[in-house]
Amino acid sequence: MPTERTHVDGKVLSTLLDLAHEVLGIECDPQSNFFEYGDSLAATHMCSLAAGRHGWSITARDVFAWESFALLAGAIERDGGGDGQEARRAEGGA
Repeated sequence: MPTERTHVDGKVLSTLLDLAHEVLGIECDPQSNFFEYGDSLAATHMCSLAAGRHGWSITARDVFAWESFALLAGAIERDGGGDGQEARRAEGGA
């Protein structure tokens, strides 16, 4: 299970927690694991929202693998999800 600590953009983490709140209906601790609150169907729903709204390519497996929302946000950021990717998509870029 990945546990690498990195600096996390507050916007990516905040957006991820907002998505989790929308799916689960509760506030989640950034240092907790999604599965302390929800199940794999809810994780899949959150991933679908993340892809549609922000262009993030995360899966329920990713949500399971990263030990916390903060670590998952770091992985999203490293994969390019925290650097204006949605703006490039809106302009017709990749």
